[in-house]
Amino acid sequence: MRFERLRAETLENWIDSTSVAMRHKRRLVIAVSGYEERSSYWSKRVMRDLKPSDTTQWLVAGFTDRKEDGSRPENDRFYLDAGLNILEFPSDEESGICETVSVTLAGMLRRAPRSDIEVHIDYSSMPRSWYCSLFRKCHTLLRQRDTLFMWYVGGIYDGAEFPTAGVSDISLFCGQPTINPRVRTHIFGLGFDRIRASAIFRVLDPQKLVCFYGDPGVRHDYVDRVRSDNRDLLAAAQFDFAASIGNFPEAFSKIADVVRDFSRLGDVILVPDGPKPLVLASSLAPEFFGRRGIVSLHVKRRKDHLSHGQNIQASGSIYGFSIAGVESNQDAEIQLVASSHPSRSSFEQSATEDRHTV
Repeated sequence: MRFERLRAETLENWIDSTSVAMRHKRRLVIAVSGYEERSSYWSKRVMRDLKPSDTTQWLVAGFTDRKEDGSRPENDRFYLDAGLNILEFPSDEESGICETVSVTLAGMLRRAPRSDIEVHIDYSSMPRSWYCSLFRKCHTLLRQRDTLFMWYVGGIYDGAEFPTAGVSDISLFCGQPTINPRVRTHIFGLGFDRIRASAIFRVLDPQKLVCFYGDPGVRHDYVDRVRSDNRDLLAAAQFDFAASIGNFPEAFSKIADVVRDFSRLGDVILVPDGPKPLVLASSLAPEFFGRRGIVSLHVKRRKDHLSHGQNIQASGSIYGFSIAGVESNQDAEIQLVASSHPSRSSFEQSATEDRHTV
């Protein structure tokens, strides 16, 4: 898959650009009302300059579970007070939100074929299955003239302990393995959950191990914590490296370089974990190369209904990047979505009633 016009973005520069040629662009903004305090941080910053309008459509998703946990009630109140409906989807299932976004985006492309389109996704509080799948879906649907923006709000994890409930299952996110490769190299992303990382290591039992982590991160002491918590895995690794959380193109390039080097030996299996920008970068690497022998795996946590979600506060740092859409198969995909859903989605209907349609 082509990754064209991939570049880092700052929120300030993008907001400044919204006043230029505003009428010639249509925007779809996708946000989450979750149990983390930072769920609404990006939206509060952006909505002052980019309110719902005839040219800007907001889609807010909420989880069907944990509605009373953490900051979920306050986040719900913020979006409802702004006149936005909250569509609810299971947090461990991405098909519902992807289908809704596909129908909404296809409608925008159909109604305004001559306008450039921007899609903005705040993935700070999204499950990985959501934001990784939404990136792939929007990137495929958008034309080369359109732009996809991904935004991530850094979090404060002081004293936060992840309530590990074990590993539920391991699924192939993208890529195709080869049959009987000479060597298999597993590339692990590391975060704060050392118990989970060790469990994945024992289950997969890598032949060759490479590890990476975020540095520079949100704070320097977080890097020290990750290295300390995962010292056993780092000691077992043939190689480890750091990638910047704040510069997605640079991080993606570094991960891709390591994948390219080790793919000369045999298969490469990426197992993303840690900060969301690095999870996204390593999840997408197989599609960038587009050949057999490079895959990414997603490991789900076993659900613990007794635990509460971590109410992560915003650090104040916002990291973004943008990428052009791909033109191939776009018309066929739009027709497929439209024919599968002849009537408007519930979101489009409610948006029309609220006069927030494109």
